[in-house]
Amino acid sequence: MSNFYLNDPNIVINGNIKPLEYRIYSYCCSQFNVKKMQAFIRLVNIGGQFQKTKEEVEEILISLSKIKVHDRELISIKEGPEYILFDMPAHRYFIEQIGFKKFKTYKGWRALNGYLKQINQVEINYLYKDMDQFQLQEKLESLPIEELNKINSKDLQYPWILKSVKSIK
Repeated sequence: MSNFYLNDPNIVINGNIKPLEYRIYSYCCSQFNVKKMQAFIRLVNIGGQFQKTKEEVEEILISLSKIKVHDRELISIKEGPEYILFDMPAHRYFIEQIGFKKFKTYKGWRALNGYLKQINQVEINYLYKDMDQFQLQEKLESLPIEELNKINSKDLQYPWILKSVKSIK
């Protein structure tokens, strides 16, 4: 469906989930339709993606249905009139907590956009931040060795320059 999908971090933290189960659950999350708030799970697609037989996929989905996060199953399985119906109650709850609603995804995307902007606004105060890498190299070469040893590479915008200057001196 898309390259970007949401996945609840509490599943890894609180859920007793095996790596293959998590990969399959993540794949199911990537196929979840946020606009319609419905899961799209096909056993054949999962089996093809992970090189598993239909029976192995069914066993994994049954084990995922026994795991609960936020007092909701990761995957619910119901017998339909013609085929098996799958749902993802824990994922649906997680999506709704962000702000997504059926056919109303604007609030959810807006909340995510605000969160991502907040993450990107981290400001780091570097030493000699107004210098490019060549000016920084000249400045560091002019410093005495005692002062040069006090500088941490994480404090510089171009940490490899410090390493090269120390190797020269």
